[in-house]
Amino acid sequence: MPRRANKLRTVQTLCKVGACEPCCGIEVDIDDSEPGGKMVAVRPDKEHPLSQGYACIKGLKLLGYQNSPDRLTQPMRRDGDRWVPATWREASEAIGGKLRALADQHGPRSISTYWGNAADSVAITMANTFCHAFGSPNSYNVLSLEYTDRGVVAHELYGNENLVLQPDVVAAKFAILLGTNPMVTQGLTLLQRRPHVGADLKKSKAAGGKLVVVDPRRTQTAALADWHVAIRPGTDLYFLLALIRTIVDEGLYDESFLAEHTTGFEIWKGLASVMTPERAEEITTVPASTTREIARQFAAADGAYVSTRVGVQTSHNTVLTEWAVATLCAITGNIDRPGGLYHNPGVLDVSALIEKFTKRKNTSPSRIGNYPHVFGGLPCTVLPDEILTPGDGQVRALVVIAGNPVISFPNTAKIEAALEKLELLVSVDIFLNDTASFADWVLPAATQFETGGFHFLVNQFDQQPYAELRPKLVEPPGEARGEWDIFKDLSRAAGVPFLNNPTVDRVARMLDAVGVGFSPTMLNRYLLLGKTPSYGELAKHPRGLPGKPMQFGTFFTERIYTQDRKIHLAPEALLGELGPALHDPPLPTTELPFLLISGARRSQSFNSWTHNIPELVEKLGGNWATVNDADGARLGIDDGSRIKIRSAIGEIEVEARLCPKIAPGVVAVHQHWGHTYDSGMTTANKYPGVNVNRLHDDAVRDPFCAMPVFNGTPVAIKVVE
Repeated sequence: MPRRANKLRTVQTLCKVGACEPCCGIEVDIDDSEPGGKMVAVRPDKEHPLSQGYACIKGLKLLGYQNSPDRLTQPMRRDGDRWVPATWREASEAIGGKLRALADQHGPRSISTYWGNAADSVAITMANTFCHAFGSPNSYNVLSLEYTDRGVVAHELYGNENLVLQPDVVAAKFAILLGTNPMVTQGLTLLQRRPHVGADLKKSKAAGGKLVVVDPRRTQTAALADWHVAIRPGTDLYFLLALIRTIVDEGLYDESFLAEHTTGFEIWKGLASVMTPERAEEITTVPASTTREIARQFAAADGAYVSTRVGVQTSHNTVLTEWAVATLCAITGNIDRPGGLYHNPGVLDVSALIEKFTKRKNTSPSRIGNYPHVFGGLPCTVLPDEILTPGDGQVRALVVIAGNPVISFPNTAKIEAALEKLELLVSVDIFLNDTASFADWVLPAATQFETGGFHFLVNQFDQQPYAELRPKLVEPPGEARGEWDIFKDLSRAAGVPFLNNPTVDRVARMLDAVGVGFSPTMLNRYLLLGKTPSYGELAKHPRGLPGKPMQFGTFFTERIYTQDRKIHLAPEALLGELGPALHDPPLPTTELPFLLISGARRSQSFNSWTHNIPELVEKLGGNWATVNDADGARLGIDDGSRIKIRSAIGEIEVEARLCPKIAPGVVAVHQHWGHTYDSGMTTANKYPGVNVNRLHDDAVRDPFCAMPVFNGTPVAIKVVE
């Protein structure tokens, strides 16, 4: 049959590469002469009000996964060493039946789900509600690998884990960035939508603002800073405590703010007394004089903030560190004010939304470690032990949505063993990825460009109240489906209510039966009912619309969840762990004298999700170990040498590259590589790299949220003879 004449149309939409926060506006050309339409070109949308013509290299190369010949196009089941095509009915009935049988025989805790960083709001909702519909608390997600420290602190200080504050970058007169490189990542703090973060930092400096970057590497952002503080990895807590000690000792705190809006400052005075800048210097290597000067300027600034990212959040004492960040901002009056930290109420009140729709959720703590739920899930660090440890509640089935645990989790050998032991592993993804190579079933997912939607769960992380819909651009390839339809069928096959709500399930069945169809659009219309802007208004404006203007000064009257509407600076739950942390700081040892960091990012990479895009991966060429020049000379390591890196739990061999921009005693190896499995990702398999997570111990975890340590692992290095 001859092809129709080429027919292009251009659509404005939002970029979606993994969980990349900026969600830049892009224009996409679609060839409608192809069956179902085909995306053929992507470029920045110069008229988008937020991104204003910016889009990074990952977004501009997204056709590399959207149109990849490796896309899954039909359900597949494992038959020995082969993958055999199946129909959706066969897949749904087999998977649903197996899950039902396991839950009936071993109890609801035998069922678990995990969503990864490529999931949008619908995929997240499907993963969580499907798990809890069985009565199981075992929903897991990628946030517990890098972000849940903020939820713990927000719950303790502000009364709700979803009250995560963000910095007012342009208006700030003083900023301290710890473990973040926004000039490359385009993200200042996790989940903040700020496409022009580099330009915003420069605007702040041009208006007289000062910038401090605390990082063991001299990054692109550090080159912009007024101070680059090359701290020892994993010791940010002690630097922050010394800043607080200086401010307390010198009476630089905001007495009126503390009296009106906080409790617990008197307790903090005692806590801070133990960490002098001189003691902190012994731990962090930051000169005491530098610490004092930064503290004084921070306290004196007319609007200041501290912001952390994965370099700190995936390190030692992460909850205590985030607690110190919030405390430092609070005692200087830098919360809910221009230039400080603030809370965007958003178009949707996500905190209230989550409270309303999770009433049937099983919030039991983890069987291993007794850890609580944070941001909708239990900590990933305990999942392998939940699978491998016999007894009541042992996990026997795992459904993975848009994730790759075997690459992302710490202690790779253990997660490999856990995946092998499962009685049922299902992967829902656009590729047969590394984790799917262990699976019993793989189900082909549609991309956001094939489903459209509204990423409502991150609505409050915009700079200001703003909302926009993502239109459906093309049809999914073959039999690929959106997660909504996949889990609606799985729920019915397993005999559990869709969305973990019997009433909604009955309505969905009736609508489907009469041919109307219960779709995500109905959910989005409901969520935006009575909001500004409404669903109808957004449907007419492809670049979105602002909500009601945000106003400073409303956090304590309208947003904070504590009963007394004050920040609780000294919650009892956190106080007990500070003493042990002060007594035993994380330091290298004689046997393992280097500290390994793995949180560094490169502009062409977003975790393992972009490693099957040829135009990006061919530039990256895998990963390597970055070693300080002086360390290399001392150990006989040349540029390009093969070295062995050994930790307490494992060893890897990798190429070394010498660099003066990394602190002595530190070695950096990029995460999310190690594509050595029998996956269907052709390009990733050509550039496998090395999985550094074989060195990070899943048992080294935060005492509150069980987040792992990917930055600050003690190791030894030597040349491969």
